[in-house]
Amino acid sequence: MSTVIRKSKMNLAKIKIKNVVTENFHTAELFEKYGIDYCCGGDRFLGQVLEEKKISSSAFLKELSELHHSDLSKDRNYSEWDLDRLAMHIIDTHHTYVKNAIPQIKAHLQKVFNAHSKKHPFIKDVQNIFSEVADELTGHMMKEERILFPIIKYLAESDKIHDKPKTRGYGTVQNPIRQMEAEHVSAGGALERIRTLTDNYSLPGDACTTFEITYKELEEFEKDLHIHVHLENNILFPRSIELENRLVNEIIECRKEV
Repeated sequence: MSTVIRKSKMNLAKIKIKNVVTENFHTAELFEKYGIDYCCGGDRFLGQVLEEKKISSSAFLKELSELHHSDLSKDRNYSEWDLDRLAMHIIDTHHTYVKNAIPQIKAHLQKVFNAHSKKHPFIKDVQNIFSEVADELTGHMMKEERILFPIIKYLAESDKIHDKPKTRGYGTVQNPIRQMEAEHVSAGGALERIRTLTDNYSLPGDACTTFEITYKELEEFEKDLHIHVHLENNILFPRSIELENRLVNEIIECRKEV
């Protein structure tokens, strides 16, 4: 039985959501099912959120336990991956997905707007919000790929050769991380507004096939962002900060001893 499950049976009020998903990545599916934010809101305590959403603790724990007993979690224990490997996985999986999905969703939203905007004017708002978040994420990913992730790779390489990392003008890795986390909140909030506008992606009675496909694409885009942000906010970023602190402190201690 997992550590989180054992603790959760004792006191849900002491279990942070992000720790549940970090220990078993597949529990993300359960949090998505109940509309519980495990990425930007991962620092909240599970018991409090279940109470707020009026979700049965016993029922939730039963489903959580079933996921932990499955063999599905063995292939994706991201918390044990090397930092540079995890960063590359995020680029190859989530950045690539976003870059490919944006033009397709934009094209489908335009078709839906052309065919249905007179009867469903909220589509224009959805279109505008998605365009804004697409631009924001495009710039966000570029900054990660060109600035933050190379810093993280440099820290990992410094660890391998036991060398004190040089700041190279960024001061500390915490500075670009704070900016990325703020942008995560902004993007997540934008997609939440889309979910609200679409009434949780509920199709109107006159929806065409493109309408249905577009809603599915938007929902998939939101779910991918949740996973993407979880991997960064709850695993990659805190481990990078921890590594930088350790490297700096270890070098200082070594010099004191000399």
